[in-house]
Amino acid sequence: MQFQDVIGQEEVKSRLRKSFEEGRLAHALMLLGPEGSGCLPLALSFVQYIACPNKSTTDSCGQCATCRKIEALNFADLHFSFPYFNKSSSGENVCADWMTEFRGAVLEEAYLDVDLWRSQITKDNKVLQISVDEAGDIVRRLSLHSYEGGYKFQIIWMAEFLRVDTANKLLKIIEEPPPKTLFILIAAASEQILPTILSRVQVVRVPRLSDDTIHQSLLQQGVEEVKASGIAHYVYGDWLKANALLTNENPDEQYTLQFQDWMRKCYKKDVLGLIRWSEAMNDLKRDDKKYFLQYAMDQVRQNLIRNYTGEDLTRLNPMEKDFSDKFAPFINDLNAEEMLERLQQAYRDVDRNVNTKILFSDLSFKLHYLLTTKA
Repeated sequence: MQFQDVIGQEEVKSRLRKSFEEGRLAHALMLLGPEGSGCLPLALSFVQYIACPNKSTTDSCGQCATCRKIEALNFADLHFSFPYFNKSSSGENVCADWMTEFRGAVLEEAYLDVDLWRSQITKDNKVLQISVDEAGDIVRRLSLHSYEGGYKFQIIWMAEFLRVDTANKLLKIIEEPPPKTLFILIAAASEQILPTILSRVQVVRVPRLSDDTIHQSLLQQGVEEVKASGIAHYVYGDWLKANALLTNENPDEQYTLQFQDWMRKCYKKDVLGLIRWSEAMNDLKRDDKKYFLQYAMDQVRQNLIRNYTGEDLTRLNPMEKDFSDKFAPFINDLNAEEMLERLQQAYRDVDRNVNTKILFSDLSFKLHYLLTTKA
């Protein structure tokens, strides 16, 4: 992938090129940015830029054998680590077991996120992680000589999934890697990364894509002006979500229906309905519960904004706007902060594997009282 293939992020591209050309390239970088902002495409294009023997001042050539290998994710000195689940209970379980699937997923969608990756490898409630076995494999393969005679690259995609023992085993090699070895860690949430890892990397913050960047990119693909403008406003800088909406697939639609049904039941204090709703939520996979709670927090924020400023600053699709017409007046400065705190605490509790049937039932009744708080 070339820099020219990455949507926007011109300042980040310039910073990466400049650090390499001026000989100030850190041995370990962390590209830190929200999903859909392009951290993985930036990492791939930077690797290709460094390795390309015929690069210009702004980009790799895209034509040489090295560029073609990297674009096919088949470059011998480019290694990947990513979240996965164990295929077997015996022997080592490493990313190499999943490399064919990962390569196919990235070649199909370079703006891959964890949710899309998970959906491609499992339909069950299996926990993704980067295990200590993978750390040992990273140390082993980076100790070998370069196959191509240049840099060796280790990309760790979604570094939030590094287990504590995995991260600890990588500390030494990240701090003192073999010569001409570059680590590129990719993460969306720095608070989920161990401080010992953060202290050993140079953090490069990748901002959320602007509405105008997404708008212009959609127009270049032949999308109609009205549709491009609507998508750009709604997706809030997430290029993956923008692509999904091009095919009329709203990635939040299932959460929209769940959230609206939940809020109606909470307001009415439909006890039987809330118990049944909580039981249905309990049957979901843990990550689906977490994504739903993230969506719920975003909807509370959007409706609070609409209640005080009107529609212009909100990011709501037509289905959400219809619901917001009646829902927004009930979100105010007396209850919004506590609602968000309750939802955030529920998110943390889900992550700790608490009994979610009890969790959602209790949360529902608390939200009933908050929703009936008058402004």
